[in-house]
Amino acid sequence: PVSQQNPRKATESNPFFKASELYMMYPPFDQIKNDHYAPAFERGMSEQIAEVESIANNAEPATFENTLLPMEKSGATLARVSRVFYALSSAHTNDDIKAVRADVAPKLSAHSDAILLNSALFVRVKAIHDALPELDLDAESKRLVTETYKDFIGAGAQLSPEDKEKLKAYNSELATLTTQFSSN
Repeated sequence: PVSQQNPRKATESNPFFKASELYMMYPPFDQIKNDHYAPAFERGMSEQIAEVESIANNAEPATFENTLLPMEKSGATLARVSRVFYALSSAHTNDDIKAVRADVAPKLSAHSDAILLNSALFVRVKAIHDALPELDLDAESKRLVTETYKDFIGAGAQLSPEDKEKLKAYNSELATLTTQFSSN
């Protein structure tokens, strides 16, 4: 169980904290333990928020290269743990994984809101989207700009600050209830 593990040792040996060296970067399933998930989620969210804040607060004018590309590359640790965790939690779950899932669901909702409702980041994404016809981008890059912009709009980036706070509360409640429903 998670509670019986030494958290310091789990953190030091956490396989999610570095990219896999296996073929095609497959996760090292033989090294992954239940007590690796929670610290990996926490670190992954923290790292990605720092990366996103750096992008959002960049003093240079927004470009595809200094905004969209770094956004796409952000959150490597979170992506590694999420892929493995959600694949296993739906196919090979246990009480520890269920507890992590219940704990992390509202945190991931808040994490997503911290990115998609970040006003400074949205200003940068919108500037790139608005300049899209003049940009010399390939079709794939243009699609990334368009889809990222739509993601921000759909997530509520244009809402008032008050409405963003209401939305965050709804999103957190929805994440918790969805996890409870899935567990049942």
